[in-house]
Amino acid sequence: MKTAMNKSTKLILLLSVLAFTFYCLFIQPELLGISISEKLNFPLGSLISWSGIVAYTLTLHLFIKLPTKTILLKISKLLRYFHIGLTLFWLPVSYFISGNLAFAFQNKPIAFKLWIGYTLVLLLFPLLLILVNRFGKSED
Repeated sequence: MKTAMNKSTKLILLLSVLAFTFYCLFIQPELLGISISEKLNFPLGSLISWSGIVAYTLTLHLFIKLPTKTILLKISKLLRYFHIGLTLFWLPVSYFISGNLAFAFQNKPIAFKLWIGYTLVLLLFPLLLILVNRFGKSED
């Protein structure tokens, strides 16, 4: 019972972060431009986007069941940790690719494509986990 309560608490928290992220993106986009640090050129939008991507990833991991076959279970767990790690490093990797925390890619089309690719991999990675689960019966 404790696990179900724990899972529902996590789900409420993660969905709240996602709702706030979507609110900022679609209803109050002017919030995204607020500067956290003028010196670093760090807008609030970068932090909101990062928290939304992390919440999205963790929410999906709550719903994607683990396979029961031992080898697939090990692969699935490894892929999950890899995905969560890539997601947690989205902000620093984005900074590395763009060279700034505002993720401005002026005259850097290759860097922009790399950043879009990295972000898409994070967003679509759960499909790989679902595929792995198709090869083994899922546990409840």
